[in-house]
Amino acid sequence: MKHNRISYNWRHDATYTFLWAIIISTLFVLILQTIIHPGKPLLKPLLAINGLFVPLITLFIGLRPIFSLFTIPDTLYINDKGQLLTRDSEVVSLDNIQTLEINEVGATKSHLIYYEMTFNKAPNVLRNKKRKSLILTEPYNIKYIFQSRTDLVDRLIDLGLAEDKIKTKQYRIRHFFGIRDKFKK
Repeated sequence: MKHNRISYNWRHDATYTFLWAIIISTLFVLILQTIIHPGKPLLKPLLAINGLFVPLITLFIGLRPIFSLFTIPDTLYINDKGQLLTRDSEVVSLDNIQTLEINEVGATKSHLIYYEMTFNKAPNVLRNKKRKSLILTEPYNIKYIFQSRTDLVDRLIDLGLAEDKIKTKQYRIRHFFGIRDKFKK
């Protein structure tokens, strides 16, 4: 049975960022080297730029939700039957979802939107955690780096989540400075 990931997964998205950072920085070096210093060796500038920028890009872009929220966001999947699954392949019933709270952190156009999903009866993935809600963010895609997306909400509504369960938290000054609210316990 095939599972489609609909939320952030730190291993997959950080690797994706790492690979795109290598490709983009390599192209950047190749173009600049041929314009500024044609005929000179490419290895040293290529290693210097990739060695400096690729780890920084991977940390600050690919792992941004972890640094912004001080927790590793959970991962949700949708199977072929249209069921919502946790990373442990436990089916999450849409009737069991109490609220889906939309939160914002940051000040720029590409601020981080994260979702806190609370339940009537918590799934097994939350048994050993202090918080009793799933923390979700959008999956990372480099083409959306300067955009805020809410595709996750649209997917959940398409699956049948009632719109009255979706709540938007008020944006305050502390959110502007990157301070998130406490997660529900």
